[in-house]
Formats: sequence, structure tokens, C-alpha cells
Amino acid sequence: MPEVNSYVMYGDNGVCQIVDRRFEKIAGTEREYYVLKPAGREASTFYVPVDNEKLLAKMRSLLSKEEIMEIIHELPEDEMAWIEDSKEREAFYDEVFARGDRRELLLLIKTIYLHKEARSKQTKKLWTIDENAMKHAETLVYEEIATVLGIKPDEVLDFISSELEKDKT
Repeated sequence: MPEVNSYVMYGDNGVCQIVDRRFEKIAGTEREYYVLKPAGREASTFYVPVDNEKLLAKMRSLLSKEEIMEIIHELPEDEMAWIEDSKEREAFYDEVFARGDRRELLLLIKTIYLHKEARSKQTKKLWTIDENAMKHAETLVYEEIATVLGIKPDEVLDFISSELEKDKT
């Protein structure tokens, strides 16, 4: 069971801190809840019933530093095929976010970024669905990496780049 004050990933809402576990009366029914505060969004609060397996399954432990480093160092060898049909691609994005696999999310960022580079050479921009998916994936992954490594989310890309440069030498 997750502990109060620990951090978890909650669905595709990103990193949240469990700030309390308490009984609350919501919609006329009193139940015990985990109270989650999303990182960087203090105005939001999630109440997760401790007896709701479906919602509890959305709470996942953060990756360890070792797991993060492994994913980063495997990133250059990993590939994800580009899906040409925009509706199929959008459905695929939804599936990736639902699974919440951080390796897959980083690979998604890489794939969209490479596609963005290719389109830029043709003086074209990314489609909005691709831009939005990349931003959402970056938010999720960068928040988690930043939380685990004790850095700021806007420092994560430089950290990843630095680690990948080490591999080249």
C-alpha cells in the first residue's frame, strides 16, 4: 500500500504526492480515500477510494533512478514506427497514455520529435494532435524523472542529452 507523503504516478495525470489517507463523505457516502496532490498543480486534488481496485490500479510507483538510467541509455536503439493515418495515430496515442509505460512514452517523444524534424526540413509543422501528444508525454515523463532525480522538469531534456552524449564517447 502506498504511504502518505510518497509520490506516485496517477494515470495520465502525472506525478502526485499522497498527502493524506482519510475518511471523507462524498456524494452522501463516507469512504476512506487517498488524497493526492499533483506535482506543480497545487490547486488540484484527487480523491482515490482505497477500496476501488480500478482507480487504485492507476496509482503506480515512480521509477527508480536505475530504471530511468536504463531507459535513457536504451533509447537510441529503440524505435517506434510512425503511423501515417492521423486517426489511427491519435488512437495509438490514447493507448500509450492509458498504458502509462514510461519507456514507451519516452520513445513516443523521440518518434514525434524526429517526425517534427523531418517536417521542419520540408517547411511544414506538426499536426496539432502530434504536438499535443508530445507535450503531454513530455510533461508526464519529465515530471517523473525530475522528481526521482531531484532536478527541475525543464532540466530533464539536458540531463537526457548529457547521458546520451556519454554513451557516444
